[in-house]
Amino acid sequence: MDDESFEIEAWLNSRPTLAEERNHPNHWYNRASDLHASAGALWHSMGDGHANISRQLGLGDEFSLSVACYPVYLMLSGLALELIIKAVLVQRKIELKKIDNKHQLSELVRLLDIKPTRQELQVLKLYQENIVWAGRYPTPRTHIDEKLKQYWSLSSEVLTSPVEKFNTIELRQFNGATDWEEFTKLWRSYASLFRRDLC
Repeated sequence: MDDESFEIEAWLNSRPTLAEERNHPNHWYNRASDLHASAGALWHSMGDGHANISRQLGLGDEFSLSVACYPVYLMLSGLALELIIKAVLVQRKIELKKIDNKHQLSELVRLLDIKPTRQELQVLKLYQENIVWAGRYPTPRTHIDEKLKQYWSLSSEVLTSPVEKFNTIELRQFNGATDWEEFTKLWRSYASLFRRDLC
């Protein structure tokens, strides 16, 4: 074997595997950005021009993208948050096996050594439920009635705010907690922890 062949062989043996290369923090960050952009595209498709988009997709004039896509928007938003948090954790050299199969956003955030507010934890829990089941399935796999009631209660708490109270009746209104602007603010707060100077 000549010197050049030996050098090539040594380089091939010393380079990272494909999986190791794909687990570089930049790949995690890029996928988080892709999911963030996809959630944005979905959010804007649910806006004023949604009837035109429904027609272009052959779904008919009566199809409501804002109804059909909202749970999927929450799922994509949750996945974008999950991956941006994991990008920071991978960059900080947290072992992948500790975070790989976790969708518990509140647990992942705690690994960042930041203290989220109670409201932020509730919003993260709503996104988490949409990652695990509500954005994909009509019902959870187990404890269906109990989990559905918990989800509806969580949704009400996160997505609405009290306006007025009459005796025992509380009026609530939508508060925009998961609107694109609010989601992006949250996503960017985690993205700001990603150190581009280290990559």
